[in-house]
Amino acid sequence: MVEKYLNLTVLSPKPDLEDNGLVLQFASTGVAPAFFPKPQHELPPLILHPIAGYGEALQEGSAADAASRRTAVRRLEVKMLCCLGKDLNRWLEQCLEFAAGDPDLGELREGHWIDLLVEDPPESVIRKMQTWGVSDFRTIFARALGLTVVFPDPPAGEQLSETFVRDFAVYADALYRARRQALPATAAEAHSFRFEVYASGEYARLLEQAWGL
Repeated sequence: MVEKYLNLTVLSPKPDLEDNGLVLQFASTGVAPAFFPKPQHELPPLILHPIAGYGEALQEGSAADAASRRTAVRRLEVKMLCCLGKDLNRWLEQCLEFAAGDPDLGELREGHWIDLLVEDPPESVIRKMQTWGVSDFRTIFARALGLTVVFPDPPAGEQLSETFVRDFAVYADALYRARRQALPATAAEAHSFRFEVYASGEYARLLEQAWGL
Protein backbone atom coordinates (compact mmCIF):
# COMPACT_ATOMS: atom_id res chain seq x y z
CA MET A 1 0.00 0.00 0.00
CA VAL A 2 1.68 3.17 -1.13
CA GLU A 3 -1.36 5.45 -1.30
CA LYS A 4 -0.15 7.46 1.71
CA TYR A 5 2.88 8.54 -0.29
CA LEU A 6 1.10 9.64 -3.43
CA ASN A 7 0.41 13.29 -4.13
CA LEU A 8 1.66 14.48 -0.76
CA THR A 9 3.30 17.51 -2.24
CA VAL A 10 3.29 19.35 -5.52
CA LEU A 11 6.71 19.70 -7.07
CA SER A 12 7.46 23.36 -7.56
CA PRO A 13 9.96 24.47 -10.20
CA LYS A 14 13.06 26.13 -8.85
CA PRO A 15 12.86 29.91 -9.26
CA ASP A 16 15.00 31.44 -11.93
CA LEU A 17 17.66 33.72 -10.47
CA GLU A 18 18.71 36.72 -12.49
CA ASP A 19 22.44 36.92 -13.03
CA ASN A 20 23.16 40.64 -12.60
CA GLY A 21 26.71 40.19 -13.89
CA LEU A 22 25.45 38.94 -17.23
CA VAL A 23 22.87 41.71 -17.42
CA LEU A 24 25.55 44.36 -16.82
CA GLN A 25 27.86 42.77 -19.37
CA PHE A 26 25.18 42.81 -22.02
CA ALA A 27 24.17 46.40 -21.17
CA SER A 28 27.74 47.75 -21.33
CA THR A 29 28.95 45.91 -24.42
CA GLY A 30 25.79 45.23 -26.34
CA VAL A 31 27.02 41.68 -26.84
CA ALA A 32 25.52 38.71 -25.09
CA PRO A 33 28.14 36.53 -23.38
CA ALA A 34 28.98 33.23 -24.97
CA PHE A 35 27.78 30.09 -23.22
CA PHE A 36 29.55 26.81 -23.49
CA PRO A 37 27.20 23.88 -22.90
CA LYS A 38 28.26 21.29 -20.41
CA PRO A 39 29.02 17.87 -21.89
CA GLN A 40 25.94 15.75 -21.31
CA HIS A 41 26.19 12.11 -20.31
CA GLU A 42 23.42 9.58 -20.79
CA LEU A 43 23.23 7.35 -17.73
CA PRO A 44 21.73 3.87 -17.54
CA PRO A 45 17.94 3.94 -17.23
CA LEU A 46 16.32 3.45 -13.84
CA ILE A 47 14.14 0.33 -14.12
CA LEU A 48 11.43 -0.01 -11.46
CA HIS A 49 9.85 -3.41 -10.93
CA PRO A 50 6.30 -3.94 -9.67
CA ILE A 51 6.08 -3.75 -5.89
CA ALA A 52 2.33 -3.64 -5.25
CA GLY A 53 1.63 -6.09 -2.47
CA TYR A 54 5.01 -7.79 -2.76
CA GLY A 55 3.18 -11.11 -3.05
CA GLU A 56 1.01 -10.49 0.00
CA ALA A 57 -2.61 -9.59 0.56
CA LEU A 58 -4.12 -7.85 3.54
CA GLN A 59 -6.85 -9.73 5.36
CA GLU A 60 -10.16 -8.03 5.82
CA GLY A 61 -10.78 -7.14 9.46
CA SER A 62 -13.46 -5.59 11.59
CA ALA A 63 -13.54 -1.95 12.64
CA ALA A 64 -12.43 -3.02 16.10
CA ASP A 65 -9.33 -4.50 14.54
CA ALA A 66 -8.31 -1.19 12.91
CA ALA A 67 -5.08 -0.83 14.92
CA SER A 68 -3.74 -4.24 13.93
CA ARG A 69 -4.74 -3.60 10.34
CA ARG A 70 -2.79 -0.33 10.31
CA THR A 71 0.21 -2.21 11.63
CA ALA A 72 -0.14 -4.81 8.90
CA VAL A 73 -0.34 -2.09 6.24
CA ARG A 74 2.80 -0.41 7.56
CA ARG A 75 4.71 -3.69 7.64
CA LEU A 76 3.77 -4.17 4.01
CA GLU A 77 4.84 -0.62 3.18
CA VAL A 78 8.28 -1.28 4.69
CA LYS A 79 8.66 -4.38 2.54
CA MET A 80 7.59 -2.53 -0.58
CA LEU A 81 10.02 0.32 0.07
CA CYS A 82 12.83 -2.19 0.54
CA CYS A 83 11.87 -3.81 -2.74
CA LEU A 84 12.01 -0.39 -4.42
CA GLY A 85 15.34 0.28 -2.71
CA LYS A 86 16.86 -2.76 -4.42
CA ASP A 87 16.07 -1.18 -7.80
CA LEU A 88 17.52 2.16 -6.71
CA ASN A 89 20.69 0.58 -5.34
CA ARG A 90 21.11 -1.39 -8.55
CA TRP A 91 20.94 1.87 -10.50
CA LEU A 92 23.53 3.49 -8.21
CA GLU A 93 25.89 0.57 -8.87
CA GLN A 94 25.38 0.96 -12.63
CA CYS A 95 26.19 4.67 -12.40
CA LEU A 96 29.38 3.93 -10.48
CA GLU A 97 30.40 1.45 -13.18
CA PHE A 98 29.56 4.03 -15.87
CA ALA A 99 31.70 6.70 -14.17
CA ALA A 100 34.59 4.30 -13.63
CA GLY A 101 34.81 3.82 -17.39
CA ASP A 102 35.22 7.54 -18.09
CA PRO A 103 38.48 9.24 -16.96
CA ASP A 104 36.64 12.55 -16.60
CA LEU A 105 34.08 11.05 -14.19
CA GLY A 106 36.25 8.68 -12.20
CA GLU A 107 36.21 10.84 -9.07
CA LEU A 108 32.43 10.76 -8.74
CA ARG A 109 31.22 8.63 -5.87
CA GLU A 110 27.91 7.24 -4.68
CA GLY A 111 26.92 10.51 -2.99
CA HIS A 112 26.76 12.31 -6.33
CA TRP A 113 24.42 9.75 -7.86
CA ILE A 114 22.20 9.75 -4.77
CA ASP A 115 21.91 13.53 -5.02
CA LEU A 116 21.07 13.27 -8.72
CA LEU A 117 18.38 10.70 -7.99
CA VAL A 118 16.78 12.33 -4.93
CA GLU A 119 17.67 16.02 -4.93
CA ASP A 120 18.11 17.05 -8.56
CA PRO A 121 16.68 14.51 -11.02
CA PRO A 122 16.29 15.43 -14.70
CA GLU A 123 13.06 17.12 -15.76
CA SER A 124 12.11 14.06 -17.80
CA VAL A 125 12.14 11.94 -14.64
CA ILE A 126 10.04 14.49 -12.75
CA ARG A 127 7.48 14.55 -15.57
CA LYS A 128 7.37 10.75 -15.74
CA MET A 129 6.76 10.40 -12.02
CA GLN A 130 4.05 13.06 -12.15
CA THR A 131 2.45 11.17 -15.03
CA TRP A 132 2.38 8.12 -12.78
CA GLY A 133 0.73 10.25 -10.07
CA VAL A 134 3.72 10.16 -7.71
CA SER A 135 4.51 13.79 -6.97
CA ASP A 136 6.51 13.15 -3.81
CA PHE A 137 8.79 10.53 -5.31
CA ARG A 138 11.85 12.18 -3.75
CA THR A 139 10.60 11.24 -0.27
CA ILE A 140 9.77 7.73 -1.41
CA PHE A 141 13.19 7.24 -3.00
CA ALA A 142 14.98 8.66 0.05
CA ARG A 143 13.11 6.37 2.45
CA ALA A 144 13.73 3.36 0.25
CA LEU A 145 17.46 4.12 0.15
CA GLY A 146 17.48 4.60 3.92
CA LEU A 147 15.69 1.37 4.75
CA THR A 148 17.92 -0.74 2.53
CA VAL A 149 20.91 0.25 4.66
CA VAL A 150 19.42 -2.01 7.34
CA PHE A 151 17.26 -4.29 5.19
CA PRO A 152 19.04 -5.05 1.88
CA ASP A 153 16.20 -7.52 1.24
CA PRO A 154 12.55 -7.04 2.23
CA PRO A 155 12.26 -8.25 5.83
CA ALA A 156 9.86 -10.86 7.11
CA GLY A 157 7.13 -9.63 9.44
CA GLU A 158 8.72 -11.11 12.54
CA GLN A 159 11.90 -9.12 11.87
CA LEU A 160 10.10 -5.83 12.43
CA SER A 161 9.14 -4.65 15.90
CA GLU A 162 5.84 -2.87 16.39
CA THR A 163 7.73 0.20 17.59
CA PHE A 164 9.70 0.36 14.36
CA VAL A 165 6.66 -0.32 12.21
CA ARG A 166 4.56 2.34 13.91
CA ASP A 167 7.07 5.11 13.15
CA PHE A 168 8.98 3.57 10.25
CA ALA A 169 8.87 6.79 8.20
CA VAL A 170 10.81 8.61 10.92
CA TYR A 171 13.41 5.85 11.04
CA ALA A 172 13.63 5.67 7.24
CA ASP A 173 14.21 9.43 6.98
CA ALA A 174 16.93 9.28 9.63
CA LEU A 175 18.60 6.32 7.94
CA TYR A 176 18.65 8.16 4.62
CA ARG A 177 20.26 11.22 6.22
CA ALA A 178 22.85 9.03 7.90
CA ARG A 179 23.62 7.23 4.64
CA ARG A 180 24.05 10.46 2.72
CA GLN A 181 26.07 12.22 5.42
CA ALA A 182 28.43 9.26 5.66
CA LEU A 183 29.42 9.78 2.02
CA PRO A 184 31.81 12.52 0.87
CA ALA A 185 30.35 15.50 -0.90
CA THR A 186 30.99 15.35 -4.62
CA ALA A 187 30.50 17.90 -7.37
CA ALA A 188 30.36 17.64 -11.14
CA GLU A 189 29.58 21.18 -12.22
CA ALA A 190 31.45 20.65 -15.49
CA HIS A 191 29.12 17.84 -16.55
CA SER A 192 25.43 17.33 -17.15
CA PHE A 193 23.70 14.01 -16.65
CA ARG A 194 20.38 12.67 -17.76
CA PHE A 195 18.59 9.37 -17.41
CA GLU A 196 15.12 7.97 -17.94
CA VAL A 197 12.89 5.98 -15.63
CA TYR A 198 10.81 3.05 -16.82
CA ALA A 199 8.52 0.45 -15.38
CA SER A 200 10.07 -2.95 -16.02
CA GLY A 201 7.27 -4.05 -18.35
CA GLU A 202 7.47 -0.79 -20.28
CA TYR A 203 11.22 -1.17 -20.72
CA ALA A 204 10.86 -4.78 -21.85
CA ARG A 205 8.46 -3.66 -24.58
CA LEU A 206 10.91 -0.98 -25.72
CA LEU A 207 13.66 -3.59 -25.99
CA GLU A 208 11.38 -5.89 -27.98
CA GLN A 209 10.62 -3.08 -30.41
CA ALA A 210 14.30 -2.17 -30.73
CA TRP A 211 15.20 -5.79 -31.42
CA GLY A 212 12.30 -6.29 -33.80
CA LEU A 213 10.76 -9.07 -31.73
